[in-house]
Amino acid sequence: MTARRLRQAAAVTFGWIVVFDALHVYWQLGGRFGFGDQADPLPSAQTAGQRVFAAVVLALFVIGTVLPLAFVQGWGRRIPRWILLTMAWVAAGLLSVRAVAAFLDDAMRTVFGSSTGLTGLTYEQLLGTATPSAYTLWSARTIDAYFLLGGVLYGATAWYARRAETGKD
Repeated sequence: MTARRLRQAAAVTFGWIVVFDALHVYWQLGGRFGFGDQADPLPSAQTAGQRVFAAVVLALFVIGTVLPLAFVQGWGRRIPRWILLTMAWVAAGLLSVRAVAAFLDDAMRTVFGSSTGLTGLTYEQLLGTATPSAYTLWSARTIDAYFLLGGVLYGATAWYARRAETGKD
């Protein structure tokens, strides 16, 4: 039963990351769906630090894409299980923390009337306009929810992988 749940969780997580990757490729090619009416939503990579950050993020995309498969494919058995589990829990944590921080930032702005939210940035600094449209705000919230879903899915994959490893059903 646990092995079946692991396969299901890994498959859904892989599906999630494929959509995540596809959206990022689409955005890098100039697509804007999902960003509301922001003029230029993608950060630039003009400095050396920004280019290093972009390279690290690209590496995380690659690792995150193959990670769910590594739990259920034969080639994944060559990687120590503790490394896979650690990476899955880290992915779950990073995605979840990013989403929760964005939700808190949004709540501070919309519920508590803070002009700078949790991040200390204004809407103008974040979205390119001091008065973003509802379409832009809801697009950002949808992206934040998608990050949270990814965190939950990587967490579920790690959970079932750990249970499968210890033989708990």
